[in-house]
Amino acid sequence: MLLFATPTLLAIAMDVALRWPSLRVFPPREWLNYFGSSLASAGFWGGPLWLASRAWPGRRWPARAAIGLFAALFVLPLATFAFAGQALYYRVFHYYMGRDTVRLGIKLRGTFVAWLASWGASVALMLAVGLVATAIVLAVVRRGSRSIRPAGLYLPVSGFAVASTCFWLDFVESRSLQAAPPDTCFIHGVMHAARDAVTGKGWVKRGISQREPDPLPPLAAPAHRPRVLLVVTESVRADAMCSSPSLGCKARFLDEAAPDRLPLGRLTTQSSGTFSACVMLWTGLAPDADFRTMHHAPVLWEVARALGYRTAYIGSQNLRYDDFGAFLERAGLDVEASAMDLGNAPDPHIGAPDENATARLLDFVRGVPAGTPYFAVLHLSNTHWPYRVDPDLQPFAPHDDSPMAPTGELHNHYRNSVLMQERTVSRMLRALRATPGWQDTAVVFLSDHGEQFREHGGLYHLTSLFEEQVRVPGFLLAGERALDAALRGALEQWQKRRTYSQDVHATLLDLLGVLDRRGAMPYADRLTGRSLLRLPPGDEPLVLMSTASGVWEPDDAKFGVMRGDLLAVRSGAGPWLCYDARLDPAEHMGRSAMPGCGPLVDLGNERFGPLWR
Repeated sequence: MLLFATPTLLAIAMDVALRWPSLRVFPPREWLNYFGSSLASAGFWGGPLWLASRAWPGRRWPARAAIGLFAALFVLPLATFAFAGQALYYRVFHYYMGRDTVRLGIKLRGTFVAWLASWGASVALMLAVGLVATAIVLAVVRRGSRSIRPAGLYLPVSGFAVASTCFWLDFVESRSLQAAPPDTCFIHGVMHAARDAVTGKGWVKRGISQREPDPLPPLAAPAHRPRVLLVVTESVRADAMCSSPSLGCKARFLDEAAPDRLPLGRLTTQSSGTFSACVMLWTGLAPDADFRTMHHAPVLWEVARALGYRTAYIGSQNLRYDDFGAFLERAGLDVEASAMDLGNAPDPHIGAPDENATARLLDFVRGVPAGTPYFAVLHLSNTHWPYRVDPDLQPFAPHDDSPMAPTGELHNHYRNSVLMQERTVSRMLRALRATPGWQDTAVVFLSDHGEQFREHGGLYHLTSLFEEQVRVPGFLLAGERALDAALRGALEQWQKRRTYSQDVHATLLDLLGVLDRRGAMPYADRLTGRSLLRLPPGDEPLVLMSTASGVWEPDDAKFGVMRGDLLAVRSGAGPWLCYDARLDPAEHMGRSAMPGCGPLVDLGNERFGPLWR
């Protein structure tokens, strides 16, 4: 029996080698989960291997053909992804492909293939390791063939059936702390995707769908209606772009194009994923809002349209990604254009060139009749991995676009991408300032989330709520009639204060002139953001944060509450840990108890508790 558990034992050995520091701090409950997941792995591998050993062909060609098909269609693909693929995935993302990773990859299909192709020689290495693993498995099958022939079939058949049932019914933990060997995580993902395909269930628990917006109350247009442009960029962390000119931060292009920009405080996104961060910006809701609430709450375009504004969404983002565009279908848009409309979008992650989007935005602005205000969102995309760059603008060196490159070189490639986008935005701002309506125009710029470069072990985003993934650049640039001296003075008071996504939403409502009517809007009790155009209060609020929301369900959800520089964070299966970014800027010293952290934990348990109970 141990012989047929060889793949499971190899997976456990690989897991220990890759993440022993994480495994050794698992709580007892997770070790029980790990033991059960390992048994499921052994049953899933052991049953087919046992049966293959019993049918080991000798000289009979039909049996040889059957063994060949078994190796090619079952063992090789599974070994390639469950071993080599998981090691590669962990090297980049710091967790394994699990239930939702595999489901999303299968759902995206062409994107998944393109993602694999981008790894180049690494994919060939995966296949080579898969072939070696397949050879080991076949050696196990052959070695067990003599001793297994007299044995009955009850144990292998029942073991495989029980293991498959565990995978099918989600009795395996591959999404939170991933208390399972890497092969089990991948098998669970494949089985769950198969279950969704057969039953049609599980795809709408969280995700993007068409909205059914609740009606707005009557809104009286203010006497002065400035033109408002919200620019949302992608994956740009706070230290990659200067929110304001200063001695410690020089922006090569922005300082010339927008020297009078004002920072939006120490801006912090409340989620490190695009879907959740954007929906919070557009609705003003916190990340604990469920699927229904996020799809019924009004969005900024609807508010602006009710006030007589012309509205637009123009983005280089690929709105076909996981049906992102469905959220905008009933958003009150007069003009909509995304990557598929702008063209030249060969990579679904990067989208269309940002300069195509800014050009289309300027066409929209110039086409708005004089005297008519507009509210537009410009949604940029090229700073998403694999980070689009200009070959003639790469001052940060050495640089390498491979996720397997040294971290510093990949980070330099990213910084070159951000610099290219800064140049694109600066050119757009110069053109905008040259339009006749500039003095009545306000531009709010921010990023949806940041980006990690192994500060906490992994790459990219959507894996944590630490500073590198949630601190983002943000600034406001406006003409004199759009923002008078009093409003500018109020905004300057926020420079050293921590500000959040919901605050940006409130600020946009203030620019539209309806912040004081917010109490009559649907879900008013959830619209807790503070306008940055009003003087800051003396106290710091308790602010909800999460990698999950009603429109996104990640593999390993993180839930958090922040007050100033104090952060309490936990995964669904782990304990609360507290971090103080003022005393511990790297956020490596998490503690189960810390002065001032109690109210954060209490609120987190109250608002997020139902999600993990």
